[in-house]
Amino acid sequence: MFEIIDKTSLNPMEKELLNLARKSAFHSIHHSSSHKVGAVIYCKNGKTYTGATLARTRIIGSTCAERMALDQMHYDRNREPELCVVTGLLNRPSWTEKSILTPCGVCLEMFWETIIELGLEDLDFICSSWDQSRIVRTKLSILFPKVDKGRR
Repeated sequence: MFEIIDKTSLNPMEKELLNLARKSAFHSIHHSSSHKVGAVIYCKNGKTYTGATLARTRIIGSTCAERMALDQMHYDRNREPELCVVTGLLNRPSWTEKSILTPCGVCLEMFWETIIELGLEDLDFICSSWDQSRIVRTKLSILFPKVDKGRR
């Protein structure tokens, strides 16, 4: 399915995107914890869209970093995403700087809807630990196996 790699396995552009995702995470707002999540979507034309997690007291006012970046991409009418890079540090008892962050189910669902809407086969992902020592290079169809050419 996928293997865990280290940062040396990434090409220079991927390293730059990973660093941008980490930098974006510092814009996260979490009133009740110290969660930091950052995301970058890289598109075919070289344009990037960044996002940081924003958690409010009520879930309805919150957004994930991936969704923020995806919404910006849609707002800009960019229809050719190639890669999504995510990293984060969650304030959970079992979470460490070496834990690999992956998108939540809601974000995966939004990416799935996006690739269907745009007529794309799949979408590449790089999911990283906060310290960037453990990285997974994968595809949406692996993270969210429901992805197929059909509808629900």
